[in-house]
Amino acid sequence: MATRTGWNFHELYLWHDTGNAATWYPPGLAIEPGEHAENPATKRRFKNLMEVSGLADRLVRIDAAPLDADDLALFHTRDYIARIKAQSDAGGGDASYLTPFGKGGYEIACLSAGGTYAIMDAVLSGTVDNAYALVRPPGHHAERDRGLGFCLFGNVPIAILKARRKHGFLRIATVDWDVHHGNGTEQAFYEDPGVLTISIHQDRLFPGNRGAREDRGANAGLGFNLNVPLSPGCGHGAYVAVFEQIVLPALERYQPEAIVVPSGFDAAAIDPHAAVCCCTARHIGP
Repeated sequence: MATRTGWNFHELYLWHDTGNAATWYPPGLAIEPGEHAENPATKRRFKNLMEVSGLADRLVRIDAAPLDADDLALFHTRDYIARIKAQSDAGGGDASYLTPFGKGGYEIACLSAGGTYAIMDAVLSGTVDNAYALVRPPGHHAERDRGLGFCLFGNVPIAILKARRKHGFLRIATVDWDVHHGNGTEQAFYEDPGVLTISIHQDRLFPGNRGAREDRGANAGLGFNLNVPLSPGCGHGAYVAVFEQIVLPALERYQPEAIVVPSGFDAAAIDPHAAVCCCTARHIGP
């Protein structure tokens, strides 16, 4: 039997408004207005290429319903949720640090989280064998009480926590290969042995004080959080070695019932959100 792959996308994901910026800094008298680094272009091209190639016709469409405040509160604080909703209703704001959003940003972020949950639910229900959600805004930097790095809500933590209530699984794993550390996902499950979190990222890039090898979880979750910080400029061989020597053995030992992959677009030496030399590796932005 052929593998059934699910696909979630919604036009409103592309309507998430991050405003004008000089990459990620607000424009002003000394900074010419331009396009924000987190903009719809890459996701729109991804979606269009899926259609032009014919691949989209071979996938199982999975529709998303927006999650509500109770779902968001599985991870986030009620105060934070209310603040994002109020700013969104008032025309937009900033989730805390270089994470701008426009009017309706709250609703689109709820739909983005809903898309992530929808594909996870479809896999765990047996509707499809695997699935991909092309969503905006992203989620892996969002923490309990603040947005960060363009992320408003923790799409993956919320989806895992909601799906665990429905499906009752005991072990699930996340493998995050974004060039930046998956700090939000780590925070959500740092003391939870039911979720193995693995982050492969550039060492001390963003957030600059997170993602050390020594950060292995705490209390019951000790040993269930794996950070693999890599030097700037690591190439294909380094990633293959990390998967063969660290990621796959860890997954084999843990035996997760499902694997969730927060897959960023920026794990490349030529990506402007990464750094290719040690002199710029400390922090160049989210």
